[in-house]
Amino acid sequence: MAVRLKSIFILIVFGLSLRGSISFAVEANISDSLVNNLSCNSLSVASILKKIRPDAFSYNNHMPFKNWGFRSGLTKLAACWGMGSTQRKLFYLMRLNEKDALQPDLKMVLDMIRGATIEATPSSENNNSQLIDQNLKAYNIIPVAEKNLQEEYYRNTGTSFLEELFRGIDYSQDSFSIHRDLKTEIERSQERHFFRFKNIGMGSGTGPLSPEKNKMTMQNLIINLRQNRLTLINLRLKPTIQHVVIAKSFVSDDKGNIWIQAYDSNQPEADQQIFYAKETDHFYSPQIMGSFIGDYTGTDYSHPLGVFIVDEEERVQIETALFKYYKQRCQQPSSF
Repeated sequence: MAVRLKSIFILIVFGLSLRGSISFAVEANISDSLVNNLSCNSLSVASILKKIRPDAFSYNNHMPFKNWGFRSGLTKLAACWGMGSTQRKLFYLMRLNEKDALQPDLKMVLDMIRGATIEATPSSENNNSQLIDQNLKAYNIIPVAEKNLQEEYYRNTGTSFLEELFRGIDYSQDSFSIHRDLKTEIERSQERHFFRFKNIGMGSGTGPLSPEKNKMTMQNLIINLRQNRLTLINLRLKPTIQHVVIAKSFVSDDKGNIWIQAYDSNQPEADQQIFYAKETDHFYSPQIMGSFIGDYTGTDYSHPLGVFIVDEEERVQIETALFKYYKQRCQQPSSF
């Protein structure tokens, strides 16, 4: 009987010890190209955003090509909104310098850029099958081997992440032959963002908004940017001159003036500035909007802008993907 009890005791102790070793094998802290020293304890979207690296949104990870114009039916568009949306997704969802990264699932990436999958409607007796967009339900993390977006792209090896996206994919769906690439999907993203009923307010009225509305916009931007929440904003110089950029960070002086650093698809080689003047409670950005009216010096601060925060709902899918990814990382046993 004593021998049997001793055996049971040993098994219990061994079991507790084994449980403890599994617990310790799970990653306690995670560091990658986006976050540094992210704790797995009390993991949340807020804790993930708080641990984002200072250089994670560097211009070195801007897509190294400029905005372009194209026709959508009878309407001439520029791709700035599609590019801003895409750039924000890449900032958050790419994991750079993943040496063991496999070839990215290009269709998955192109779906995320478009914000939708392409589906064929069932054919009926009176109607042929058609291709339609179905809103994408979830985003995923994209591991890539390069250290930053630009370095490998400029080597012209033909194998970089961006080069693969530019080359695109061809496949068949039902009776349709489909080609998709980075350019086609950014253009489709632009169309999906631009042709929306809720945008009507941005096309009416004059360029600038009231100081009261500007104060509220600036307060919301400060809240977002302090939490590392990149924010898409539409800059309106005139109803016919509007441009979407990404607000990335800000600095202020003791007078309450604020300088916002922004990704501008017309000038991706460096961050550009948007100035909020406390004295007038207006936004100005000759660096970004000056060229639209012939000011190529970027020094004419006499043209106030209307500033609209857009696409906050798109953030939900991005942050959901971040939380899901790091939760899985936290639950994975480390290699012994």
